[in-house]
Amino acid sequence: MNTDYYSLLELHISSTTEEIKKKYFHLAKVYHPDVAGDKPENRERFKMINEAYSILIDPQKRQEYDDSLRKKNQGASSVLIHERDKKSASLAFTQAKECMREGRYDKAVLLLKSAVKLNPENPAYHSWHGFCLAMSNSRLHEARDECKKAVQMEFYNADYHANLGFVYFKVGLKSMAVKHFKDALKWDPENSIARKFMRQADGGKYDREGPIDRMMAKIKGIFSAA
Repeated sequence: MNTDYYSLLELHISSTTEEIKKKYFHLAKVYHPDVAGDKPENRERFKMINEAYSILIDPQKRQEYDDSLRKKNQGASSVLIHERDKKSASLAFTQAKECMREGRYDKAVLLLKSAVKLNPENPAYHSWHGFCLAMSNSRLHEARDECKKAVQMEFYNADYHANLGFVYFKVGLKSMAVKHFKDALKWDPENSIARKFMRQADGGKYDREGPIDRMMAKIKGIFSAA
């Protein structure tokens, strides 16, 4: 129901029954085809005035109409809130990337956690949240779950596979790490993280901590270009 019956009768949602009657009889007289002229636009306006009156003068029909207006307004409000949250999440992600360039992963974790809460539909927030948790050596199970969620949302994204591989690398699950590094390279043969760690695995230099310091230049390059 898209017609605004209150505006049509020049009324407000709080208008009384007497106000509805008074306004209706005034407008019906003004827009009656016999008075305003027997033209298509006048006939249509008169028809809509009568339709609005039939709804608003009936207590049950008016209640149903008022409920539909509230639901419509609540829906519009939810859209506005969602758009505001998406902008806030994007800002948090931008700040997190700056923290990552500077090696401040603990701060990046907090910012990315906020981004995920504000906009859980963006897989990048989940993936890099998991990556930063792993870089901080904290809550590695959560890091794995976050990275897996991103892969499930966009299985074709090389970065998300590489980040998940890195988490497995950190916890010592070599075979799982290699699997996801290979998946990353399948989608992007030049993926920096996957190539770096595949060389470590193939060269027998695998360890639980990983060559974090040697990765920093690569990671900074990724985010400088983002």
